[in-house]
Order: sequence, then structure tokens, then C-alpha cells
Amino acid sequence: GGERFQKGYIIDKPKFLSELAERARSKGAEIKLGARVTDAWRDESLIKLTVKEGTKVEEVAGKVVLGCDGYSSLIAKKFFDTSKVEYTSCVQYTLVNCELEDEHLLRFYLGSSVAPLGYLWIFPKGDGVANVGVGVRKGSPKPYLDKFIKEHPSMFRNVKPVKFGGAPVVTSGQLPKVTGDNLMLCGEAAGQVIPFTGAGIHTGIVAGKIAGAVAAEAVKSGNVTEKALLPYKNEFDEIFGANIKRSLKAMKVFEELPDEDFNNLANLLSGEDIIDLANGLNVERVAKKLLSHPILAVKVAKALLT
Repeated sequence: GGERFQKGYIIDKPKFLSELAERARSKGAEIKLGARVTDAWRDESLIKLTVKEGTKVEEVAGKVVLGCDGYSSLIAKKFFDTSKVEYTSCVQYTLVNCELEDEHLLRFYLGSSVAPLGYLWIFPKGDGVANVGVGVRKGSPKPYLDKFIKEHPSMFRNVKPVKFGGAPVVTSGQLPKVTGDNLMLCGEAAGQVIPFTGAGIHTGIVAGKIAGAVAAEAVKSGNVTEKALLPYKNEFDEIFGANIKRSLKAMKVFEELPDEDFNNLANLLSGEDIIDLANGLNVERVAKKLLSHPILAVKVAKALLT
């Protein structure tokens, strides 16, 4: 029914990042493309970085360093506890000549045969082009993606891949600490990803905006201690902290379910319910819906409510 369809948006991420970079440059930021930070250390009241750009190596120092360096964050590994970080392995094709019934509909597939401990997605981009990918926490993702494409000729019989890529996504929740003296972590480096869905663009935007403002104020005041930078985490947590925790709980509950229970859930819940669960929203309301089911009440509802 129509209630299972919810609005969402697809962005052209390369263009989006390019626009953000240009806006930052126009405000005075210096951008180094092709440069890589290879080391970081504390030197009294500063954080120092080794930056390699081609054959050129230089040392850079900062009063506050923001680690926005993704799932393999050097800053997180050097200064924070990352021992409990877990990843979901993801791969994605950009395919042309797709034959999709509705190019305004995002498709998600769950199940042990499709994506064990994860999900598969189809994101249409228009004119027969789509991003088709999968994320799994068990096994290698590419065989599942290739199998799915082969088994759905109605959509993919004439497709050609024009792009392929993959990367791990942090799906273990926010790190316990994301600030320290002179230091802040943002986005995936901080584990600020909605665990069930792997979504991190919206959380990263919010984190970056808050962190930038807090860091600027701290530098201006001359106080760059952890205490001075902590308002960043507090403000972020007010917006997304509970969502991330609830989504992680829902993910842990759902990864234990057999496919039959997923089918039962699909019959009991609306599209809005499922999206809310995955994003850590209104979990109690959704869980109470399941209390009437003899099996799901025990397997899902009680676990979500505790």
C-alpha cells in the first residue's frame, strides 16, 4: 500500500563535496588536493601533523585538529580508543541501461540469502542509471551483489557497469569519546553513522557544522581543552545521540532474525515503522505494535523495549 512508500532524497555526492569545498575556500579555507596526513602527535599545546603532497613533505601544527578522515581515521587511531569499532563491508556498481519500473523509488532488500547481516539497495539516478550496492557484516559483499543482479534480469538484463567501488562503513555506534585537548572527531571517524542503515551524510553535516563553530570559539578564547570542546559532543548528542544508540540496538536484534521473521515484520509494520526502526526513531511505538505477535513479541519487541 501507499503507506509503505516514504520520501527520500538522492544527492550527487561528488558535486555536493565540490560545492562545499568551494564555499569553504571562499571563506578563507586552504584546500590541499592530493595531500595526505601520514602522522600526528602532540607537542605541548599543539597537535602536529606530517603532510605528504607528492614528493613534498611538510609539518603542520594546529591549536585544534578536527579528525574528519573517515572509517580509517588516523586521528582516531592515534588519540582515541578504537578497539571496539566494527565495520560493514560495502560494494556498489553504477549501472547503465537498467530497466526500473519507477525511477523515483528507492529499493531495499533484506534477508540471509541477499545480504547476511546487512541489506542491498537500488538507488535510481534517472535515464536508466542506478547505483546498486550491498553491505554485509558476514562474508564478502561482491558475490552477493553479482548474484542479485544475475537473478533479476527484468531490471538488469542489458546493464553495463560504468563504475565500481567499495569501502567499509563503521556500524558500531559513536565512539565513547570524540573530543580531547586540542582534538575533535567528526563523521565516520567518530562513528557518527546510523548503524542499521549505514547513513552518515546527514549526521556528518550536523557534526561538522557544530564542531567548526565550537572549535572557532575555543581558539578565539584561547581555551582549547577537552572541557572547552565538549559542547560539540553534547550538542550533537542532543540531535543524533539517542538515534544512533537505538538504531544500533535495533540492528543487533534484527541480525538474529531468520528470513521468515522478516516477512512477518513486513506484514505487521508500515514503511514508516520500518524506516523509524532503522533510524532509531519512535522505537517504543513500533515495538509496542509487535507485542501482539506471539513470536515477534519475544524476539523483537521485548529486546527493543529493554
